[in-house]
Amino acid sequence: MSDRAPDHVEDLASACMASVRATVGVDLDLSADTLPILDHYAHEVLDVSAEDILQLTAPMCGAYFGEVLRRRFGGLRWHAPKDEPANWRLELEPAFLFFNPVGIAIEVITEADAPGWHAHLGLRPEDREEVERSVAVFGDTRESDYYSFAIRGEVIEQALEALGRLAAGRDPASFDAQAYAHHIERQKN
Repeated sequence: MSDRAPDHVEDLASACMASVRATVGVDLDLSADTLPILDHYAHEVLDVSAEDILQLTAPMCGAYFGEVLRRRFGGLRWHAPKDEPANWRLELEPAFLFFNPVGIAIEVITEADAPGWHAHLGLRPEDREEVERSVAVFGDTRESDYYSFAIRGEVIEQALEALGRLAAGRDPASFDAQAYAHHIERQKN
């Protein structure tokens, strides 16, 4: 597993940091503590068209959000074909979990679901119930909270903890990029 993100992801994350600094006057440092600042930027500051969201803003915010999570939690790797943000995903290696940070960014910015962008957690069916039970610890969330980088980060953290507990009771597993590609292809059919 690479210790770095692909160059184009790092470039977009850096562009997000520069844009937030120029617009809000606050420096982002790729820590989870800065996700509320990214939320403020996405909800209060951005005034972009739908085309701008898909072309630059969502990939930029998604790259930043994804890098915060990848650096914070071990075992996450990027699948990020250049110029194809709809096909990006962070994949967990020691258990099966994936999501598209750009899809999450679209949902946060627009405060609406983004069908086809894999913004929700991709899990194996046998793991879903335990992960949902773990996430339910948060209780009901307001819709506005759901469309938040900070809350999504906390949900992903809970999911990772649940998957860690499940993995402790199983034979060690490792999910490579091919396993994720196969899962995605099966979903299309």
